[in-house]
Amino acid sequence: MSLLRRIARRCETHDHPSYSRTRRLEEDLGMEPSAPPDSLTDQLANPDLIDCGNSWCQRRR
Repeated sequence: MSLLRRIARRCETHDHPSYSRTRRLEEDLGMEPSAPPDSLTDQLANPDLIDCGNSWCQRRR
């Protein structure tokens, strides 16, 4: 599976939907924000700040 992700240049860290991205999109679209996840870590996680370490990742910092 990881080989297929690498071929498609898909990153498990940066392609995973996060609450912060979803909430930002909902606010931009003028929608009611969805309820936050139960886990505080999931609520505050921001994949844009994480260096995944994959040299092939398109969003690598």
